[in-house]
Amino acid sequence: MKKHIPNTITLFNLACGCFAILLATKGYLKEAAVMVLLASVFDFFDGFAARLLHVKSNTGKELDSLVDMVSFGISPAIIVYNLYLNTGIYNYEIYGIAAIPALLCILFPCFVALRLAKFNLDARQTEIFYGLPSPAAAFVMISFVFFMQNTYSFWIYTVVILLLCVFMLVNIPLLSLKFKNMNFGDNIFRYILIIIAIVLVILLGFRSIPFIILTYIALSIIYNTKA
Repeated sequence: MKKHIPNTITLFNLACGCFAILLATKGYLKEAAVMVLLASVFDFFDGFAARLLHVKSNTGKELDSLVDMVSFGISPAIIVYNLYLNTGIYNYEIYGIAAIPALLCILFPCFVALRLAKFNLDARQTEIFYGLPSPAAAFVMISFVFFMQNTYSFWIYTVVILLLCVFMLVNIPLLSLKFKNMNFGDNIFRYILIIIAIVLVILLGFRSIPFIILTYIALSIIYNTKA
């Protein structure tokens, strides 16, 4: 029975991702963004449950990647596509679809797919990630909805999407957030990130997301310098 628990949690992740897509298509972008964040909670706990219960399976590994493609690839792209439409700054439409925003938002899940495939084949990525994890990239994408829109938003979205696509595939070593145990000494950088994240959330709310990701990258650089 216990071997099914991690996969069940993973399916809750998928449900959140699907619901985020439905909400985004109806214009409820903030609510959709919250569902992506909730999906990441289930994404964390499925791996945590697998390690806690000493349950590992190839099915679970593949299921996790397929679900992440929906929750952290497709759903953030649809959210940002709708944000692009809100800017009103686009000139070309194909079958009623804004061409340039659509291409950029299709590009993001394509790179998420490459990132996930790379992760699955790279045995090194246990305590260290190589390239920005897809959930972290998704967080940056959905954080747009919590900031004031302005005339420059179109270009900000475009530059950030392109940077995220690059950072997901470059071999920059970043700290894995997987806890193998709860020992403070073994997880000091993870605990520091959690504390800083809590403080930022209290001060800035959902607008803290990009700053948390930047903190994560900075701590990863320090961690790898000391390693």
